[in-house]
Amino acid sequence: MEKIAIISDIHGSCVACEKVIESIRKRGIKKIFCLGDLVAKGSQPNDTIELIKKNCDIVIKGNCDDLIVKNCTTKEHFWNHNNISKENLKYLENLPLYYDFYMSGLKIRLIHASTDSLYKSIEYYNIDSKLKDKIDKLFENSSYLGCDFKSSTPDIVIFGHIHSPFVYRDGTKIAINPGSVSNGCDIIEKSGKKYVLSSYLIIEGDFNSKNSGNFEFEIVKLPYDYEKEILNLKNSDMPNKEMAIEELESGIYIRR
Repeated sequence: MEKIAIISDIHGSCVACEKVIESIRKRGIKKIFCLGDLVAKGSQPNDTIELIKKNCDIVIKGNCDDLIVKNCTTKEHFWNHNNISKENLKYLENLPLYYDFYMSGLKIRLIHASTDSLYKSIEYYNIDSKLKDKIDKLFENSSYLGCDFKSSTPDIVIFGHIHSPFVYRDGTKIAINPGSVSNGCDIIEKSGKKYVLSSYLIIEGDFNSKNSGNFEFEIVKLPYDYEKEILNLKNSDMPNKEMAIEELESGIYIRR
């Protein structure tokens, strides 16, 4: 049995990312997979990419990674682009859209948002009659992802983008969102102090085995020094940093 940590939505925060990696390593976990959105919103986009490159075995592309490389539309986007090395911009550009692997006989697929687009969310905030259809679509082999249509569809899909942990099971299908490393929509207050929580996923099983066996997973939440990240933002010259600060302080996902 081997454990793999899966992280997502780091958004340029080395402060949060270092805390999560520290938590993962303390658990003796050697493999880390990342679901994308390495940059945007945080104060250290280039350093965050370097941190991910150093620690993650598999990294897939997120919508913000794609946006910052070639679809900048705001001053904040251009600031991120201009503060990332050419080598790391190329790295973001060449990230894959998905990654498949087996664990204890289960085929697992990693994607960022959906099978149709890096930018399209399944929007599971509202539990309605359409949710099942949205989830089912995550398990399709799509031309957008570049999947081999002759290959089998996944048993488990692990996806990011939403910033809020989520687990859905329907028969043999399991969809899991690990939440966000830095911009998690989860805040607790105790004794007058606010704690902003990072989250990540741990899966455990027989890695790269097509033979049936035990498979386990858990979502881990932990506080990080969000005030330090806010101070880094305040000391930076990133445009529209007030929106990033508000998102960290409120725990409310802000669409840009």
